[in-house]
Amino acid sequence: MNFNYTEEQLMLKDAVRKFSEKEIAPLVKWMESEKRTPRDLIKKIKDLGWCAIQYPEKYSGTGNTYVEYVIMQIEMARVYCSTACTISVNGMLGANIMKFATEEQKMKFLPEHLYGEGIGSFAFTEAATGSDPNALRTTCVRDGDEWVINGEKVFITNATMPGLMGIFCKDVEMGGKCTNIIIPKGTEGYSTPRIYDKMGMHGLEVSDVVLDNVRVPYENTTGGEAMRGKGFQVLLGSTQIGKLSVCAQAVGMAQAALEEAVNYSKVRVQRGKPISNFQTIQSLIGDMATDVMVAQQIVLATAFKASEGKELAADAARTRLFTSEAVHRVASKAMQVMGAYSYTTEFPIERIFRDAKLTEIYEGVNEIQRLIASTDLLR
Repeated sequence: MNFNYTEEQLMLKDAVRKFSEKEIAPLVKWMESEKRTPRDLIKKIKDLGWCAIQYPEKYSGTGNTYVEYVIMQIEMARVYCSTACTISVNGMLGANIMKFATEEQKMKFLPEHLYGEGIGSFAFTEAATGSDPNALRTTCVRDGDEWVINGEKVFITNATMPGLMGIFCKDVEMGGKCTNIIIPKGTEGYSTPRIYDKMGMHGLEVSDVVLDNVRVPYENTTGGEAMRGKGFQVLLGSTQIGKLSVCAQAVGMAQAALEEAVNYSKVRVQRGKPISNFQTIQSLIGDMATDVMVAQQIVLATAFKASEGKELAADAARTRLFTSEAVHRVASKAMQVMGAYSYTTEFPIERIFRDAKLTEIYEGVNEIQRLIASTDLLR
């Protein structure tokens, strides 16, 4: 692995940073208060090809790798993690299609998914299950050339927006095994009755989903007939990419928190000199800088491995475990540097501290990541 960014990667990094500061930053206050993501902002990001980075040109992708993908996620999350997460969930569904769909399904779904008006969703979680496919209650029953889907999902990101959703169901004819199906959101019988009011990530639209006799073509079975009953395999493969996104978002937020603390320490004066001259502040910033550097390197290393198509389960869990706890440490220490001001909404560190907590929870809580992180060592 080359630890130097290529010229193309540096151009992407710069482009995403400039776009995020110009187009996303001015909308943060509105997104925080309205608890929504502007649809035209998503379209702008899609038009730039940033939802297509990690896909082959054959499927309308830009032909880059997951290294470029995490560079984009880091820079976007540095400004506003809610927007980065909105885009990353689109990437989870894209990974679902890219890795498990038939060739015909890839050609049908990916171009619209990568550049269309909508944004993807990934729907597994239910009130009675977090990660156990045997506990699913949402059912799918074949009726001729159609699926009939009934059930409820909870905590589904982007469900309130148009686009495609990869939904996991208990396949009645397969003895209750899990099957993944691609559905267009907004299909008759599809509704989102509850949007969550959250501690953080306010711009991220998360809601419950009710499916009442939703009918979609049988040909929308992810991977076709051969993948019926193999939904858990789809889940594991797709959530590895979800975890990679979470890791990149953690790095972006940690970088932002570090920058806030450094800038504040240089202008805040005590006893006639900037507090950056005090050893206590230097020690805090030294710890923060170390966490940011290590987190960024392991995310890039995991992204490199993902680009080579290698198994990611244990590596993704380890990377997620470290980066999520690192951003928590960095945000907390940034607040110590900035004192009481950090507890106000005048500075973004208050929001970063709230948003960062979710990186320890979504795509599997850290207690689960600890178990997965040991699997390849204890076989």
